Amino acid sequence: MAHWPSLGRRRLIVLAACSALLLAASLSAGAGQAHSLRCKPGTTKIDGKRATKFCGSATAAIHAGKFWFRLRSGSCAGTSRFFTVNVGTAVVAPNQTIPYFGLTVGKYPNAPKARKPAGKDGVYHLGVVVIRWHGGAWDISGWVKVTLWGGRSGGKFSGRTTAYPHRSVSGSFSC
Repeated sequence: MAHWPSLGRRRLIVLAACSALLLAASLSAGAGQAHSLRCKPGTTKIDGKRATKFCGSATAAIHAGKFWFRLRSGSCAGTSRFFTVNVGTAVVAPNQTIPYFGLTVGKYPNAPKARKPAGKDGVYHLGVVVIRWHGGAWDISGWVKVTLWGGRSGGKFSGRTTAYPHRSVSGSFSC
C-alpha cells in the first residue's frame, strides 16, 4: 500500500515553493541581467494562470529520477542573507508543463528561523528547489545540499524530493 503525505504537508510544500518563487520574481524583475530581444522577463499569464518568466544568462543542468535535461534563459540574485536562481518560466498552477528550475537558499523572507545566511560561497544544507519539466514535478523543501562557488556565480545541488516516493534530484547551475 502506498503512503501519501498528508494534505497539510503538501500545502506546506506548495506554500514554501510559492514563497520562494514570488521572492525570486521580485528580485529578478530589476536584476539588470542581459536578455535577448525575444525574451521579456516579468509577470505574465499562461492559460489564464499567473506566471513569471526569467531571462538572462543563467542555465541549469538537472538529473531528476530517470530524466536528464538542461534549461537556459534565467537569472540569479542574492543579498548578504540569501541566494536564488530561476531558469525558465514559473507558473503558479498544479501540473505545470512549461520547464522551470528554481533554487533558493539562506535566510530568505519567511524562511524558517534555523536557516543560516547564504551571502558567500560555501556549502549550505537547507533550502527550496522547484523543478518542472513537461508535466513532471520535483520539489525539495528542507534538506538539500547546495554548494555555491565563484562569487555565487555557479554551484551544484543534490537532495531527495519532499513528497513520496522520495526521488533523488541533483544538478548544477551557472549564472
